[in-house]
Amino acid sequence: MTIQRNYLYGLLVATLTWSGSLFAQTSDTFDVTITIEDSCELTTPATDMGFGTVQLLNTNYTATSTVSVTCTDDAAYDLELDQGGNADGTTRRMADAGVANFVSYRLYSDAGHSTLWGDGTTFGSVNAGTGTGIEQDITVYGRVESGDNATTPPAGAYSDTVTVSVTF
Repeated sequence: MTIQRNYLYGLLVATLTWSGSLFAQTSDTFDVTITIEDSCELTTPATDMGFGTVQLLNTNYTATSTVSVTCTDDAAYDLELDQGGNADGTTRRMADAGVANFVSYRLYSDAGHSTLWGDGTTFGSVNAGTGTGIEQDITVYGRVESGDNATTPPAGAYSDTVTVSVTF
């Protein structure tokens, strides 16, 4: 009986010692980090601005385009519009296929057509904004003004290409 009891006691001690080693645990920590810098980018491609099909330029015609920008939250940015490919001095112009005839137009940052939108110099102010961390759609308001077009040029398709840039 003593042998059996000593045997069971030894088996119990060996089991406890072995199971304690098997389930021993230590721990450590590590840091998870990221650094975000102010950033902006033009995301969804800008929509084309189409004034439609018209006859005489004896009235004002309006159209819009949408520019999409995504900036980090609270990042200040400026959206700039260049002069386009057919500008003459201080006038943006659409040209016909032969670049011989033109239709003048203006771009604005407001629906009331009171604030010209440009690059901060000749063609108007930049459009300043603050990022929200998600895409923001900004409307460009265009107007073909009868006062800028003293005569209606020959019938045909007229176009121009304006480049939008974001600085932050």
